[in-house]
Amino acid sequence: MPSTQAISTPGLPGPERLDTSAWQRSAIVPRTSSQAVAGRRLESAIYMGFVFVDRITAFDTDHARGQLHRAAGAPPLPHWLVLEAVGQLAAWIAMARSEFVNRPVAALLTEARIGSPAVGGVIDLEARIDRFDGRAILYSGTASVAGRVVSELARGVGPLLPADLFDDPSELRRRFEALRGPAPVNACGAADPLPCTEISGLVLGTGSGSAQLRVPESAPFFLDHFPRRPVYPATLLAAAQNQLAIPLAAQTLGVEPARLRPSRVVDFKVRSFSPPGQLLELTAEARTPERDGIAIAVAASSDGKRIASGVLEYRLAPLHP
Repeated sequence: MPSTQAISTPGLPGPERLDTSAWQRSAIVPRTSSQAVAGRRLESAIYMGFVFVDRITAFDTDHARGQLHRAAGAPPLPHWLVLEAVGQLAAWIAMARSEFVNRPVAALLTEARIGSPAVGGVIDLEARIDRFDGRAILYSGTASVAGRVVSELARGVGPLLPADLFDDPSELRRRFEALRGPAPVNACGAADPLPCTEISGLVLGTGSGSAQLRVPESAPFFLDHFPRRPVYPATLLAAAQNQLAIPLAAQTLGVEPARLRPSRVVDFKVRSFSPPGQLLELTAEARTPERDGIAIAVAASSDGKRIASGVLEYRLAPLHP
């Protein structure tokens, strides 16, 4: 096997060429005792700590439709977790296609268009595998509420790694069959807490900003992400970057942060896993403002090593009289 494996997708830019062997090396680093505790769970249980698909309604080798049921009165599902739901549905397609030998991990999101947060009721999910080459997948999908698209994900790339590094393959198969049943599996209740992020040390300068994010030593979402290898979810990292980017965007545009809405994520690339306890240095740089919005380039590093980078775009919400 060559030392560097890469996927190059037709018609996509150079940054989408990924070194999948680097992901494999990152996945097999021995866990610390705190990581083992963070990932421990009863593997016979289906737990909704970081699971955002509770029913799969249609399925074939490259396409699936699913749902997430939010109880009346439940808090709106943030943009980042709506994107997570679409990605999780795509992951089920890939895992089933590989007979649960491999699973994809989030590495690159070329583009995501973001609408309003998903509220209570049924969130309809759709995912498609546009390419599957045994080393990685290229996928896309949407999330809709009452027929209205609230998020759209395009050209995501996920390297395929051995599933048993992260979870029990037989448990994955059992969960998959349960999700394909006639009723939702563990639908989220109104009181169920949602995963959240909290940055610290926020500093804003002229056109740039910085902050820190400490990955928790333990958290409920590690029970699902992942049982055998707890990893900080890429969507929560994007949410943390958003907490830094919004005040920088507001300062640059001279508006209140409440007027800004995330509208697009571009070329968000995660280069390595973030384990429990890791300290991440977050940075943000404002690009040239436009009439109705602005783009913020964001990055995350640890011990001088780049962990993630991308661009978050914002639009001004209209003023209400």
